Amino acid sequence: MTGDSDTNNQFVERREHPRAVVKIEIEFKYTIDFVTSYMLNISKGGLFIKTYETLPLNTIVFLRFTLPGDTKPIETAGKVVWCNAREEKGYFPRGMGIKFLKLNSADAEKIKKFVDEHLAQIQARSFL
Repeated sequence: MTGDSDTNNQFVERREHPRAVVKIEIEFKYTIDFVTSYMLNISKGGLFIKTYETLPLNTIVFLRFTLPGDTKPIETAGKVVWCNAREEKGYFPRGMGIKFLKLNSADAEKIKKFVDEHLAQIQARSFL
């Protein structure tokens, strides 16, 4: 008998793109005011925002953040595709997974380059 690994409380990796683990300040807005928080990881497909007040799935948000070493902020829309409202999903903190929408090609390339460089640094320091 085969079981779904989610029901066996095992973490299942569903990410399409490699991620950089980071702590970068981010602003997001879904009504009138921006809320400032931190993103904990980023990929060319999206990011994770640490927040105690998560939004409903499929909520559209406006994002604004600046990658380390850059001066021009990235501004784009995103959609809430995953939430952890109660720190119930293993080790992951409270927050929201956001999928990028309408990310322009220059910003997508900046994010890809940032993630690739981050992963290369980790691999260069790995003992395995």
